[in-house]
Amino acid sequence: MINRSNWKLCREYLVYREEVEQISKSSLRQEDGRIQFLLEWAGAETFEKAPQIRPTFPEYVTKARQDGQSGLLARAYVDKVIWTAHHFFKWVITRHKVYGKVNQVWLDTLKTPRMTVEYKEHEAVTLEEVRAMAQAEVTTLREKRVQAAAVFWFLSGIRIGAFVTLPVLAVDLDNLTVKQWPKLGVHTKFGKHATTYLLDIPDLLEVVKDWDKRIKTVLPDNNFWFAPISPDTGGLDPKITGVGRCRDAGARQDLVNWLKAVDLPYHSPHKFRHGHAVYGIKNAKDITALKAISQNLMHSDLSITDGVYGVLSGTDVKSQIANLGKNAPSENLDDISEMKKMMSRILASLEK
Repeated sequence: MINRSNWKLCREYLVYREEVEQISKSSLRQEDGRIQFLLEWAGAETFEKAPQIRPTFPEYVTKARQDGQSGLLARAYVDKVIWTAHHFFKWVITRHKVYGKVNQVWLDTLKTPRMTVEYKEHEAVTLEEVRAMAQAEVTTLREKRVQAAAVFWFLSGIRIGAFVTLPVLAVDLDNLTVKQWPKLGVHTKFGKHATTYLLDIPDLLEVVKDWDKRIKTVLPDNNFWFAPISPDTGGLDPKITGVGRCRDAGARQDLVNWLKAVDLPYHSPHKFRHGHAVYGIKNAKDITALKAISQNLMHSDLSITDGVYGVLSGTDVKSQIANLGKNAPSENLDDISEMKKMMSRILASLEK
């Protein structure tokens, strides 16, 4: 049983996060999910007794799941849940003085415990996999749409939320540009504004250009590049101009269905973004190229790109290690200086 006063306090906190700290609606939904761990951990006990509740919250959350599956939660997710708990209780003790035992000393105990992290090979869609998708059979307009989408995700590195809200006028294939502009209705992360670019891989671009040509003969510029399909006729529907909350879920399900039909392995849309980044990093020749990749992913810092997407596969690591010392080092002093700065930023982020 969940304590009602705890529930009301959590609702108050989420309103504060939305109205005062102005987090996005998607972030708010994720935080709401993480707050549920706190409510279920405390049960019928009020949060005032949090320091006395056993097991402790960090111990509880490592073994708690809300998805019906067995096993431990991922370390990265546990970090987020515990951060949410820490932020919540810090807000509580600032605004509700009755929570005397919930103090800074106890807050300091809310940290992720040691966990055995299971190694997983870095998942990123490869160029070969995308080429297999580009050559796979499509029998319906919906399959043609998701095939073009999958290739577009790899070529652009775009996030799924931004992709499904791209208007037709935002895509200029002659110049390989994508206008990820919120003022055009594109839902970018944190409302960022940028013009990004597609990889110049001719055989893949042909798939994207074919879809682009098809929709531009039917749809107005303000309709979606991930074109709406009529449930009645199965054809393109220019009358559908609104974006539903589940539009990205529809794209994911289309991908699942089509890849299963053509007997190709499934990767989530975000893994195509990973693939774009890894392809770029592996083929970058200097610091300028790395900066371009980072900027194209709309990252604010090069260390984010390297930290999130710079993990190479075992095969790539083997190849790079085997060739150490066999290639001439860069003599460009600017490149060396920039590489040192990049490494400093990465080290600094690891120490946080």
